[in-house]
Amino acid sequence: MVLVMTRSPRTQRVFIPACAGALLMGALAAASATTASAEPNLGGVQHQFPSATAAADVSTALRVLTRSQPLDTRADDPQITFIAGLKRDTTALDIRATRATNPDEIEYRDFMSLAEAGGAYGATANTLKKLRAAAKRVGVRVQVDPSRLLARFTAPASVWQQIYGVKLRVTQPSASNPYRVYAVIIDKQVAAEPKDFKGLVAEWSAVFSEYVAAADSPGADPETKSQLQGLLASTGTPVAWPVNTGLIPEANCDAKALKDKAVFSPAQIRKAYRSTSLAARGMRGAGTTLTIVSLGGGFAQADLDQAAACFGYKQPPIAVTLGTGVSEPFVNASIETHLDLITASSVMPEAESIRLVQVVNAEIGFTDAFATALNADGKGTKSPDVVSVSYGICEADFRERFGTYLTLNEDLLRMAALVGTSVLVAAGDTGSSECGAEAALESGPAVSYPASSPWVTAVGGTRLELKADNTRAAEVVWNDLPFVGGNAAPPPAPAGAGGPSALFNRPWYQGGVTPTGPRAVPDVALLGAIRPGWPVAYGGQVFTVGGTSGAAPFLAANLALMAAQQRVDGYPGFGLVNPWFYKAAAKTPSPFYDITVGANSVQMIGCCSAYAGYDMASGLGVPAMDALFKSVPYPAG
Repeated sequence: MVLVMTRSPRTQRVFIPACAGALLMGALAAASATTASAEPNLGGVQHQFPSATAAADVSTALRVLTRSQPLDTRADDPQITFIAGLKRDTTALDIRATRATNPDEIEYRDFMSLAEAGGAYGATANTLKKLRAAAKRVGVRVQVDPSRLLARFTAPASVWQQIYGVKLRVTQPSASNPYRVYAVIIDKQVAAEPKDFKGLVAEWSAVFSEYVAAADSPGADPETKSQLQGLLASTGTPVAWPVNTGLIPEANCDAKALKDKAVFSPAQIRKAYRSTSLAARGMRGAGTTLTIVSLGGGFAQADLDQAAACFGYKQPPIAVTLGTGVSEPFVNASIETHLDLITASSVMPEAESIRLVQVVNAEIGFTDAFATALNADGKGTKSPDVVSVSYGICEADFRERFGTYLTLNEDLLRMAALVGTSVLVAAGDTGSSECGAEAALESGPAVSYPASSPWVTAVGGTRLELKADNTRAAEVVWNDLPFVGGNAAPPPAPAGAGGPSALFNRPWYQGGVTPTGPRAVPDVALLGAIRPGWPVAYGGQVFTVGGTSGAAPFLAANLALMAAQQRVDGYPGFGLVNPWFYKAAAKTPSPFYDITVGANSVQMIGCCSAYAGYDMASGLGVPAMDALFKSVPYPAG
């Protein structure tokens, strides 16, 4: 999300070491890193890591490294887990995942379980046999993920020190960083895989981040709450903030945001996007399997309950799943996590539960998140219909710092498509300047990862205006530059992200809408504006927030409703929905409202403008949920 105020030290993003074998780029940066609770930018996708040049990263890393301490295993010998990618058949996985999600293929929506897909395209039985034998010889426990794309290697620190022949380095948590970070450093580099595992693994990072709840700040962040209050008090400059021109349903709470018409109610948003039509058909959450990913963000149940009571819906239970290095749920209350959970809950109030996967906000966070999210039952036999992700990192930063993990992450996303899981990712909230305004001026527009992955649906942002009956009066590209002080605003100003990818070529399903070249982002767009924006309860009050991290879980929850209804009707879920979306958008009538007004450029950065058809400011446009459901392609036969 995007707050337009000053960044709180508590809420900046933690930055952990780069990939194995590369120069240490921010490794063990607890002294300069910050906590894992939500970034106080009220408007969308959180940035997992701060943007900086590679040279600055190396310099910072080396300074921090000199302050880190060798681990004395005589006094403390903790269990350390390293995550590694396994040798696998990426090409065959790519072909099969494409066929399973292409409506024109005979194998469309012919999905496999995670364990079945792992057996077909992950590490071979022979590789796993050798891996387990090697691990046993050196005293390491190995847990192979059901996908067979990765494994977790666990041993006492003393064992790792014996294997590598050097002491582990440890950085203790601080008031601004609730992680204890262990790393094997050799010649000022994060160590690659030990010789015992060479030839058996494809990716390896000798870094382990452990969440320490006692070092985290419990509950709501006072400064974030103060900034939210400041947003409500703001009149907007140089242009006054727009107001909610629809009819706000009577609420069961006395909220300034509602009185000032500074926020939409969930019912208004659902009606505008015709999600209420799904509810009228009985789609209210029963049978849904939605997973929301949180990198470092916790939640306060009281705030979720307050939002449900205020807006008149039932709050589903939140089922928390913990990732590697997280032994207990996060104690902080993250504004991002609140937005994700409240938005989804208002769409699917009759869900048996909404699953929240909590992983470390660290180098391995995305990888662990994708793997943990897909393994819903711990056995590889059940995967969720939909996964929602509201985090990202500038593509250039990801490539520079963590590029080793790119193929592993993409293979996990390919497997998501093959097991029938749709992954939706918030596109970002800084217009075409996801790597910063200065970088955009020098190198052109930029987008964030994983939204840029061809295997996810990137969700951009719009500004919505309602009629008195809460149907759409107008909708344009989200760009709050006129309301947050123009050039006086902290650059870049809040706006829906979009532009060309620097990591991926154009996927086949975009062939009819974009010229030959890179992957274009976003795929679709929904409400992203800060004010009036998405409602969220935080620290006992109701506020307005904005961003693509409201749009992503909203669409994810609606897709979960549709997938559950498909199961009732005897069909599987959808997997990657982009081929379906692009195919449906080419027909008349289209289930998407075409956004033709506005641009996501900020501070004179020129990409991108909306026009008729697909564009990199609003994608295909805004889905009408009932029309989208009617456009579902069905498997052959």
